[in-house]
Amino acid sequence: MAAMTIAEVPPEARAAVLARRRKEMVELDYRRELRRLDQHGYSQREIAKWLGIAQPSVLSALRTAAKVTMPLDGFSGATPYEICQRYAADFIDRAKLVDELTRFPYVKGVQTDGYDSLIVDPDGTWSEVGDAVRRGLIEDEVYEEVFNRRHGIAVARAEHADT
Repeated sequence: MAAMTIAEVPPEARAAVLARRRKEMVELDYRRELRRLDQHGYSQREIAKWLGIAQPSVLSALRTAAKVTMPLDGFSGATPYEICQRYAADFIDRAKLVDELTRFPYVKGVQTDGYDSLIVDPDGTWSEVGDAVRRGLIEDEVYEEVFNRRHGIAVARAEHADT
């Protein structure tokens, strides 16, 4: 079952869907900020005091934060999927989404060996953009626009129309 885009969600449910999407992104941002504080050499005791939580809670949160991938320079997310999540949470606009997905340094996907059809792509592949469409994070039109820009199709069409 394909997920719905926010436009397909009944109006009375949109606020809840948006809040859920934002919550996921805010939690990720929180973990990244904890990681930055730890990397800057602040003690768990200092962090606990600032956040108003117990030191053992900071230790647990830092263990979780250590597994979080930091965003690439110049991008709002660490992966194409996360960039799409930020768009769906209304943290970035469509223009930024298209720009970042067009420029993203995608990782090559895994190839099947011909015997096993189960393929699990690493983080950062183009397949994440397709996943974002299927899960209702971005519209088909965004996928098509980014694909065309990455492959120079829009430019080729415009040049062909002039002849």
